[in-house]
Amino acid sequence: MTSVNQIRHRFDSRAANYDNLLTAFIGERELRAIRKLVPPYTDVLDYGCGTGRTTLDHLRRGCKVTAYDISPKMLAIAEAKAGEMGFEAVFTTDPGWLEGRTWPIVTCIGVMDYYPDPAPLLKTLRAYLEPSGLLVVTFPNALSPLAWMYIAGSHFTVPAVAHTLGFVRRSVARAGFRIPSLCYAFPGLPPLGHTLVAGLHLQTR
Repeated sequence: MTSVNQIRHRFDSRAANYDNLLTAFIGERELRAIRKLVPPYTDVLDYGCGTGRTTLDHLRRGCKVTAYDISPKMLAIAEAKAGEMGFEAVFTTDPGWLEGRTWPIVTCIGVMDYYPDPAPLLKTLRAYLEPSGLLVVTFPNALSPLAWMYIAGSHFTVPAVAHTLGFVRRSVARAGFRIPSLCYAFPGLPPLGHTLVAGLHLQTR
């Protein structure tokens, strides 16, 4: 399993060349699904913001955004983009800054790709979510041929893993969530879309 420090180093090394036409194309298809779950003008934590695709989309829609990433170089690019567009947001690589704070919406897009067992990270994200809030996460879909190609190519950069919907449901339940909203992106055709986009609520007893 790739460690957090290894992931940080690999993304730091890729930061300058991370954005390209392919990732922008796929990312826009994912954003179309994500926008349906994130109301405009909401307070949002974008956890694992990378170079800012989702953060900037939230900002364009009037959201108040806190953007967190483990990679200082990726985060610096996201912050520079926001500044160039005239947006203000909180950008941080310090998980301690997030402690004790909660948001009505938390987005974690393209991060679960690197977690063979996503339950521990989902439990971490629980602490940042208001009791009635919504956590929006994505997973590469193990049933999609497009995701297979992505996983194969990722072994040359940061190895990723794909998951079945059944595995996602079990992991989500272990972390104390339920899935009231689920759709597919790139393309938006179940069950073959590259990306599973899930909106999660905390389980209620």
